[in-house]
Amino acid sequence: MDQIDVVKLDINLWTSSKKLRPEDLVLADGSKLPPEDLAYLGTKKTIDPDKLKEFNRIKKEAERICLQSGTRFIGGFANPRAEIPRITQELDELSKTFYEARDQLLATYHEDTEEWIARHAEFGDAIRRAIEPVESVASKLRFDYVVFRVTVPQADTLLPDATPAAVDSLHRRTNSMSDQLFHEIAQEASQLIDRSFVGKDTVTGRSLNAFRRMRDKLDSLGFLDHRCMPVVDKIDAVLDALPKQGPYNGIAFNSLFTLGLLLSDPDKIKRHGSGLLQMESISVSDAIAAVESDEEDVDVEMLDSSPAVPVAVAEEPVEAPVADTSAVNTDDDNDLPGFDDFLSNYNPAKDVFDTAPLVDVSINLDNFAQDVFEPALEATSFMASVKETVQVAAETASTSIPVQSKDESETPATEEVVEDFWF
Repeated sequence: MDQIDVVKLDINLWTSSKKLRPEDLVLADGSKLPPEDLAYLGTKKTIDPDKLKEFNRIKKEAERICLQSGTRFIGGFANPRAEIPRITQELDELSKTFYEARDQLLATYHEDTEEWIARHAEFGDAIRRAIEPVESVASKLRFDYVVFRVTVPQADTLLPDATPAAVDSLHRRTNSMSDQLFHEIAQEASQLIDRSFVGKDTVTGRSLNAFRRMRDKLDSLGFLDHRCMPVVDKIDAVLDALPKQGPYNGIAFNSLFTLGLLLSDPDKIKRHGSGLLQMESISVSDAIAAVESDEEDVDVEMLDSSPAVPVAVAEEPVEAPVADTSAVNTDDDNDLPGFDDFLSNYNPAKDVFDTAPLVDVSINLDNFAQDVFEPALEATSFMASVKETVQVAAETASTSIPVQSKDESETPATEEVVEDFWF
């Protein structure tokens, strides 16, 4: 608050609008107007609205002058105190333009009203009843402004009733000025994008003037928020890298377009000012998100297409442990005589095993427990009988069980037992 003054515009326009009355309407036989508690009649014009457009233009120009280096605040425009002399000088010149337009309107006021009545002769009486005297119109057209400073209320002899709530209310409005500033910048940038970039591949130097206005505004109010100056630096960097003369297309156009996208979103402005968003990432952010989504899909597909139980192939032959042939232990897969040779030489049609089957210790239990280990545990008791059958076959056969050829037919029972277990 110690660095700003507030400019409040006091501009009053005359619109020539008057309330439309029932007697102004020509109703067909049997027609009935709705009661006032249901609907209100509109308004009527007593002069051509085009005659008043100049006053609307002047009012918007006054607001633009105040917003060039300021932002809206408590009904006025907060500006750095160093900008107040420039603002007052431009408003004084604009005030002269306003009163010149008013004098011109008043000089031809009667002729303009008569011309408007002649254009709408059918409703001439309704218009004539609402025409104001020229003196009344003159008093309603006014252009003025006031400059003031805002201070925090202090509990002293002049303001004995100052309360913390009164101080906090002003602090809330003061702290919201930066949000209002970023909103106004985003609004201007959005208009610039729609006007100069959308559907085009080339811009002229006039677009650079809009960026410079936004840059100067952020620079003049940089004391409101520390996030303003990084954005100012980015605008300077983009504009300084452009060729000296336009038109601008290709890389220059894309650079300006991306800068406009950054400035058209208050959240992006704040994030860039905080160092959380780089301008170069704005134009490709959607593409990066799509790539990341595709990578996630690939990972899922790889998991789905991989074998149910990943098997790590040993780099060196694994020596089978010596088994105790006195008893069959159903809790150890390697204690059955001849069982290791059977597994190492077994070669089913799908080539599930290369050498000795080794379960990868890095298996994610969350992904495979339901589909792999629970069925395996349920099959433990069944495998005991399988081992006994293989032991009997090993005692009656040779030391090594021959490898089954892929061309030979497999017995349904053996295929079902092995695949159910290892699946």
